[in-house]
Amino acid sequence: MTSAIATHRYSFFIVLLLFAAGCGPPPATVAFRAVELTHIYDRAERRPATGFDLTVHVADGIARPAIVMPVPARAIWSLPLPRHGVFRAFVAVDPAGAGAPATAVRFRLGISDARVYEGLADRTLTAERGWTEFRADLSAFAGIKWSLFYRPDRVAWRIVLATDAVGGGPSKAVWGSPQILTDIPSAREYAKRRLQVH
Repeated sequence: MTSAIATHRYSFFIVLLLFAAGCGPPPATVAFRAVELTHIYDRAERRPATGFDLTVHVADGIARPAIVMPVPARAIWSLPLPRHGVFRAFVAVDPAGAGAPATAVRFRLGISDARVYEGLADRTLTAERGWTEFRADLSAFAGIKWSLFYRPDRVAWRIVLATDAVGGGPSKAVWGSPQILTDIPSAREYAKRRLQVH
């Protein structure tokens, strides 16, 4: 009898716990712009050194601030990252000129601590596609981790935007509105951390 009552109470508390977990506040929305790469364009290391442009690019009738780079090329920024970060850009291919053949370009996002490079996302597009959203999760590279030795908040990560020619004629790769987004509490923590570093 006692074990039956204990089992009933145990089941009741499990159900109550699950209900409470389901009724908690919704997860924070990752929608606040913590870093706008077009605003710190001049801090980027560019390879090759020429052929890049900071402009406003129009595709699908939508104008976006953009970094236009040759193909192949890389642009690299060194900076700490916000907690719960997400990289987001809208990418497009700009053919070399009117009547140019269809061109395919591979867009890549990677990260490095100056020792190890890790590819995070890639997407291959042709000039006909227009703006295409490009996203990657950066949350592993900031925040509190269960390690005495791995402190990602203290690392100036190397964020690498890269492009490769896949086929077709010469072209330019366009990174429209390249940003790192996070939730508002993480953006506030990030702003304080950046002030402590500088």
